[in-house]
Amino acid sequence: MIAGIQIENFTAFGNLDIPFSPRINVIIGSNGTGKTHLLKAIYALAIASQPASAVEGSEKDANPQLTNKLLRVFSPGESRIGALRARGAPGHARLCLQGSDDTRVALSFSANSKSVQLEGDARSEVQSRPVFIPTKEVLSLVRAMQDTTHDRATVEMIFDDTYLDLAALLANPGFEDEAATLSEDPRLSNIVRELVALVGGRYRWVNEGGFQFEPGEYEERADPDRSRSKTAQMYQDSTVLRFKSKGGEPLSSSMTAEGYRKIGVLHRLLCNGSINPGSTGVLLWDEPEANLNPALMKEVVQVLLELSRNGQQIILATHDYVLLKWFDLLIDRGKEDHIRFHALCRIAGNDRITVETSENYSLISKTAISDTFAELFDEDLARALA
Repeated sequence: MIAGIQIENFTAFGNLDIPFSPRINVIIGSNGTGKTHLLKAIYALAIASQPASAVEGSEKDANPQLTNKLLRVFSPGESRIGALRARGAPGHARLCLQGSDDTRVALSFSANSKSVQLEGDARSEVQSRPVFIPTKEVLSLVRAMQDTTHDRATVEMIFDDTYLDLAALLANPGFEDEAATLSEDPRLSNIVRELVALVGGRYRWVNEGGFQFEPGEYEERADPDRSRSKTAQMYQDSTVLRFKSKGGEPLSSSMTAEGYRKIGVLHRLLCNGSINPGSTGVLLWDEPEANLNPALMKEVVQVLLELSRNGQQIILATHDYVLLKWFDLLIDRGKEDHIRFHALCRIAGNDRITVETSENYSLISKTAISDTFAELFDEDLARALA
């Protein structure tokens, strides 16, 4: 688990110290306040915390590799690490990620640095491999991103590493083994079944031909062989979870709604083990509400809460009032739900960003999000009374 992050003189941030909940963290703020930059900083540092075996090359190559990772994640106009230091800042840029077990990974660099400098042991294993879901949908782009006949340099000019890393995870095998996997873990079976019910089917990788949408649903079927296994006796004794197709021709993923594809991404990551609550690293999700029908937001929030109840740490960024309000309405203290809100705002007359952290939803009343909806309500009421 990630306990917190400290940032000094990095991009738009002057000095931030943010403590994270082990459950759900919601980053809010107006456009241009650094929500995505914060998620990317966490992601890059979490990658840096991986054990040496997770990084190609020798230990002495760690600094150049992590420098390249930061550049690939942030894609600054100037392809040098010094471009990520806050302009006019008095000192070095520094990022430090703290684990819940007091481990940490930290790096720093100056405006003229060619490479980051790691402080201490970069392979302190602050946490397991993180997952970053960017704002734009990726499912329909995986085939093109993974196609070895495409020029890699061109692909990397179009997409930063948050997109390319996610595409690689989505292409990992797992769909064909999902029945066995889900039957072993009833936590995932409930969550995955709910995701499929939301969109009325599942997305499958088809012979390197990209993802296709297959209408259908999950159902439990009797399995005499499994009924004799100890695992089945512990959980569902005589049943296994199988996907039942509704028939008809599958659709190319690009022919389905983009909001559905975003739900399909979460479904795929759960089915192939890229997200495994309690085992895998933090889930970072930038604007889950983007291109999502507001009617589906309640169910998405329920899924995120259920993941967190099973040990998945989540950090998401949003400026959507509906999504925020569903978190407020659906939180269940009896199930030990915990949500920490982090509001980013820009200091008047200054380019630096500050943060206010609270475990109370009332913090949102101080942001532009609620102000905008209050203004909309007032305008609507004024017209009705005119």
